[in-house]
Amino acid sequence: MNSNHRPFSILYFLLKLKTVKNSTDAGYVLVIAVGTIVALTGLLAVYGRSNRIQNVSTDSTVDSSSGFFAAEAALNKRAQDIRQIFLNRQVPSGTSPQDLDDCISLDENLEDENDHFECKKITLSASAENRTPYIGVTYAVEGPQTQGIVPRGDRFQNLTMSESLYSLYALGLKENAPANEASAILQMDVRAREIPMFQFAAFYKNDLEILPGPTMNLNGPIHTDGSLYLGGDNSLNINGQVTVAGQLFSKRKNNNSTYNNGKVRIRNAANNDWIDLIKAGTGSTSATRNPMDPVKIASAYGTQVQVGTDPISIPTPDILDSRGEYYEKADIRIRFKPEKTGNNMNYLKKIPFEVTAQNGGKINQGIVNLNEAKYQRRLQSLRQPVMVGEELANVTNEFRVCTPKQLTGNLEDWWKDDLTTAQKNNFRKEAQKYLLEQIHEPSQNAPIPFSHLTEPLEDSPKPTNLYNNFATNISSLNSVLNSIFTNPATRTQALNNLKKMSPQEIAGLPEYDTTTNTPIPNTARCFIPAPIIEVGRDSDSHKSRFLFFNNREDRHMRLLQLNLQSMVIWNKDGVFMDIGDSLKSTDDFLFAKAGADSDAPAGSFQRLGYAAADDTDGGMVIHAMVGDGLDNNGNPISYPEAYGDKSPYGFAVVEAEQLIGLARTENIEDPTGLTIATDQAIYPQGNYNVMYKQRKNNLDGPLTLIRPNEPIGSEYRIVNYQPAGILADSFNPLSKECFFEGEAINRRKGINCNKIEFDDGSAKHNAGGEERPQGTTIFNAAVLGGTDITNAFGSGYNGGLENYPRFLENWSGRTWQYGGSFVSIARPLRVSGKWGQDGVYSAPNRDWDYDQNFNDPRNLPPLTPNFVYLKQDSFFRSFDQ
Repeated sequence: MNSNHRPFSILYFLLKLKTVKNSTDAGYVLVIAVGTIVALTGLLAVYGRSNRIQNVSTDSTVDSSSGFFAAEAALNKRAQDIRQIFLNRQVPSGTSPQDLDDCISLDENLEDENDHFECKKITLSASAENRTPYIGVTYAVEGPQTQGIVPRGDRFQNLTMSESLYSLYALGLKENAPANEASAILQMDVRAREIPMFQFAAFYKNDLEILPGPTMNLNGPIHTDGSLYLGGDNSLNINGQVTVAGQLFSKRKNNNSTYNNGKVRIRNAANNDWIDLIKAGTGSTSATRNPMDPVKIASAYGTQVQVGTDPISIPTPDILDSRGEYYEKADIRIRFKPEKTGNNMNYLKKIPFEVTAQNGGKINQGIVNLNEAKYQRRLQSLRQPVMVGEELANVTNEFRVCTPKQLTGNLEDWWKDDLTTAQKNNFRKEAQKYLLEQIHEPSQNAPIPFSHLTEPLEDSPKPTNLYNNFATNISSLNSVLNSIFTNPATRTQALNNLKKMSPQEIAGLPEYDTTTNTPIPNTARCFIPAPIIEVGRDSDSHKSRFLFFNNREDRHMRLLQLNLQSMVIWNKDGVFMDIGDSLKSTDDFLFAKAGADSDAPAGSFQRLGYAAADDTDGGMVIHAMVGDGLDNNGNPISYPEAYGDKSPYGFAVVEAEQLIGLARTENIEDPTGLTIATDQAIYPQGNYNVMYKQRKNNLDGPLTLIRPNEPIGSEYRIVNYQPAGILADSFNPLSKECFFEGEAINRRKGINCNKIEFDDGSAKHNAGGEERPQGTTIFNAAVLGGTDITNAFGSGYNGGLENYPRFLENWSGRTWQYGGSFVSIARPLRVSGKWGQDGVYSAPNRDWDYDQNFNDPRNLPPLTPNFVYLKQDSFFRSFDQ
């Protein structure tokens, strides 16, 4: 080997030293070797120390990162837990920890789920086999809660909100380590904003399509947690903030057909100009199937149109079922439990519903078992016509509920000329009492048809065995009238004349002044239809008093019809036959009444002391369901067919121009109103919650119909209108004309509702007499209902927002006037009929507007559903050790 190329080696130097130990070079070589060894040893020491420092630094970095990630994961979970609490319509409560060491040592199995501020712990698996697992520990500290308005520029600007501040803390540390060894402590300050869903012109959880044929002007905010499809055959103009979690299109979703620029315009943030959507969202005026560019949209509209927003926490449809909030908090609960129909009408002998009341209603007060005879008699009274109190029966303005029937002909002559004042008053008293006893006789277990009350007692139709006991035992009055008509001949004549009178004429007999022998004004009475009746049959061949065929669903429906007007009047003027066969009042059976309001318009429920006093949760809430509902696992307890997508059941609401609650007056600063909720289809018929204006200086003066948002002038005030909401699986409005015999809705197979023709007491299915909508039907209420999803489940186009109401009549040339808010949180669960089938309906003129009264939280319906979103104020690391 060439020594000139020998590699450096300590061993080589030592060997060299040995060979030259006697040489003068030996000392020199030794010095070099030792010096080299010392130098290398130093380098090794430096390297070892450096390596140890690097390992420590790496471990520290890993610990810090692991601690941070553990804290962050725990913090995010805690934030979601806070959001869920609000979504469940609860407010976080509990106690924040005082000692973090106790907090960290907490057994996860002993955590109190009802304490929303206490320590919660999660454990993360170790990042490697030789590393200790990390835990994330969180706790919450409550800050102030405020009511206010969402600031302009924020998502959902200008809407009412309830805002709560919460500081959430999270520690990330090794398992079993004390608090002072936390690798990371994070803090997140969040504002939980709870916003009413009825403050939107349209609010959808899924995709929203607004594609009207005629020109449509939408005033009010619009939100969808899906994508938004806008277009119009003429023009669509939107004046309100638009927020979209998905994408924004100007095309049809079902077939991708496009719209030209200029068809859709949205008002700008300054509210001083209309901006064409396509040009704003693409920079071009060409129609396109592509989504609008969020950056261009933001540049054109500012915060007025926001695309790609974070999804929000929206309630689910189970809020409407028997386990949901509306059932739990309802003031009146109604269970529909229909019997099967058949080739006769004996099913009417069984009461098909239960009614229970909370917050002041007495119908189930003192009742242990709902099968008790006393309770059943109270329910039976709800199926019978109601004799209206004297003051209300003589109202003649827009709030008139009935008109007393006067005697005519020979009966009038006998009444006026042949009887003394004492005989008139006593005959009136005993005849009306007898009539009520006959109506509420326990053996008379089928509801008396309202139409029977216009027939003389001796001619009262008895086509079946259902009414054989009604008003047939006149002789029971003989002894009662004995002291009044001492002459047997005049007594017999009185009994015979009574049989010639109709129940309406008997109710219409006035009280007489004993001095002047003249009628006392406003003492005549009259009957109105039963508060609750059944409508419908199971099949064509069956018999029923009324029927209802839903063409869109292609099946007969069994509906429980709620007459709101009659329910209110029954709650004050009704009677029932108690145990012991004595008539007792139904006063306050459904709800406690408010005192008479002298500032309410003349003749109204509020003026006369009929309105509900309840203001819990903002006012009256009625919940309606079929059978016993669902168990904790979501399975039907009874009536399983009610809980599929072809449910034959539903609820109709009629006679609702006046609602149950309290409208705003000088005496009522915060109105109450009414919310009706059901997990089945709902069919509101006719005008609903109408709005009038009246001169302030003439409280008993004339009333003029107006629509929400209509300017009225400083000399007028708004009357009768109340905060109102309807929440249902599907929303099926019916016209004013779909109400017959003054008693019930009726609809056979065909596009319109039908006048009733009876065959042996049963409505003929093949009868003629269609009655199509006429004029304008008014509906003022917020609505939450299911809507189909285009192209999902084989549905095709869902009809868009303009077909949110599931119309069933020939509305062509007629108007459905609407003021409210449309909310959809799911597709319908109980119906599945597709939009666009032939022979279902013809579209109405749509005079629609968002009701801006909802911008004032006092005007929101009772138990208005809310959504929650969390706005992060700050996020920072308190320290890092």
